[in-house]
Amino acid sequence: MALSTIFHTTLGHIYITVPQHYYRQPIVSRLISRYDLTINIAAAVLEAHTEDDGWFNLEIQGISQQVEAGLAYLQELNIEILQLDLKSFPEEKRDKLQLLCASSNSSDEIKDDEKKAALTMVEGQTTRAKFQVCIPKNYSSYPVIGGLVSCYGLTVNITGAILDKDTENDGWFDLELWGRREQIVLGLRYLKQLGLQIWL
Repeated sequence: MALSTIFHTTLGHIYITVPQHYYRQPIVSRLISRYDLTINIAAAVLEAHTEDDGWFNLEIQGISQQVEAGLAYLQELNIEILQLDLKSFPEEKRDKLQLLCASSNSSDEIKDDEKKAALTMVEGQTTRAKFQVCIPKNYSSYPVIGGLVSCYGLTVNITGAILDKDTENDGWFDLELWGRREQIVLGLRYLKQLGLQIWL
């Protein structure tokens, strides 16, 4: 008789500090791609020109074992988890954090921003694009940056961020995207389809 495994979804918040020497590492992106987690950045401060550590307040969702593995990865990196609030639910209640993956239409139109971004890409095994994106408050409950990883297979490094959970101000992120050129174009198109402002 085969044993059935019961999967529980874990949903919660973690508050982590990010030391300066990890600013060039795609830590949040790896949590999503390696451990199949859905992550929304609820608040963040990451400033390149300061000696202070950065921090992220993350909403996190995934199968309990994967969440535990992701937390173990953070501990291996000696990233301090200052607050941890996780709850387990049956698998059918998995729709709390919803990705906004855009349908990939095969139209030939590439926006001006995408054309400009192509000029900043560095050819090699992978391609890189650097830009700043504004995330309005009405998207604060949606894992917009997580969608770049989960929907388009990109590696996303956050090199700067200001997002305050308790104000009406929009947030902004300095991003580096790594992937194939087509993935990056689709990722930028996804951000534009959401109506987000991008600065190159």
